[in-house]
Amino acid sequence: MRQTARLSLEDFELLRAIGAHGSLSGAAKALALDHSSAFRRLAGIEARAGTPLFRRSRTGYTATEAGAVAIEGAQRILDDADQLQRQLAGRDARGGARLRITIPDTLADVAARLCAAFAAAHPQIGCDLLVSNAFVNLQQPEADVALRACALMPSGLSVRRVGSIATAVYAASGAKLGKREALSEGAWVGFDDNLSHLSSALWLRANVDEARIAMRVNSLPAALAACKAGVGKALLPCYFADAAGGVKRVSQPLTEVPTELWFAIHPDLRRSARVRALREFALGWLPREMALS
Repeated sequence: MRQTARLSLEDFELLRAIGAHGSLSGAAKALALDHSSAFRRLAGIEARAGTPLFRRSRTGYTATEAGAVAIEGAQRILDDADQLQRQLAGRDARGGARLRITIPDTLADVAARLCAAFAAAHPQIGCDLLVSNAFVNLQQPEADVALRACALMPSGLSVRRVGSIATAVYAASGAKLGKREALSEGAWVGFDDNLSHLSSALWLRANVDEARIAMRVNSLPAALAACKAGVGKALLPCYFADAAGGVKRVSQPLTEVPTELWFAIHPDLRRSARVRALREFALGWLPREMALS
């Protein structure tokens, strides 16, 4: 005997949303689905149910008798699922829980202050910082959360944009630049192949002659140190360079060097109470502290 596939929680959410909004388009929008996906999913639900669950008309979707039963059952199942999730989340958020946060080297100071502020608000959740510029750490057991500064994030992660990071040209505080010197002129600190993916590296390749690169480095802290030592001008994130001191801005933030700050987690941890607590705290704290747009 062939067994009919069970409906999923996502199916129940769609049924509830159609009942609440009275239309497939309204339900799709509420659930962040495209209309065609919602249409196919509903067709599959009705095929498994063996009966129409909604009457279609120009004014919207009206539940049939079977549909009303399905919506009521969906609501009950989703309420039970939410209750179970809250119970498990409560255990997740109790004492002894720790979060491992992987960060690039430029965010070490900011992340340490974030963790201190978060610990004051959530003393039951501890934080550990792992410095790495690689994304692969989040796919491994050693990290729960990643803060990353880049134009785009790789696929396979659950991400939230925190804000846009300003990048400007810096020179050593004591450097004397000619009044008529073009921005691209003079000596520069460049990046080696390890940082060739950065928007800053792409800008340098497009705007600065190769002969003007006085030194290449493989990290932004090294670029800051070289700039501070007077080796040449450098493209640096404003939150990082301004806090460090010893350098000065010699340009406005460059709009053609796009960089975003992302909060990323493995999809399996989206429902973790401690991860959600850190995410919501970070999304409020970081834009204020880093002056993100």
